Amino acid sequence: MWILNLSLMLLLQAPVAPTQVVVGLIDGQKVVIHNPKFNGFIRGRDGEIVLAYRQNHVRGLMPASVISKIEFGFYDKHRPFPMTVTLKNGERLEVEGTGSNYVTVNGDTDVGAVRIKHPDPISTPLRLSDDIPNRRKHLSIQYLEFPGP
Repeated sequence: MWILNLSLMLLLQAPVAPTQVVVGLIDGQKVVIHNPKFNGFIRGRDGEIVLAYRQNHVRGLMPASVISKIEFGFYDKHRPFPMTVTLKNGERLEVEGTGSNYVTVNGDTDVGAVRIKHPDPISTPLRLSDDIPNRRKHLSIQYLEFPGP
């Protein structure tokens, strides 16, 4: 009997809606990416996307399910990426990305697969240096929006 109930519950569950993210680029273009996969200070895929952040002395992981929009701030090569995170409840947080100093998003659009890197450096000759590269001219993403289902 419980097997019948379990199988009936599984059949009646609503299918999981594919997640999507709207990527606002520096040049004003918007790209809607379905089933995004993130790497960098935003990590994960589909419904398990998290933002690794630091706010003052607090470090944490914020799930994308509570985020409405992430706006990237002014880039400084000696500091982590500053961001303004707008939560779905309307609260705004000023945070910095932790871990990696980049974010990459891969996924599908209406016209095919895309990969967007922030910053997106052009290949340069390999050289050894202790200096941190200035990637201000290579920034590509202005904001990320996580629309609700």
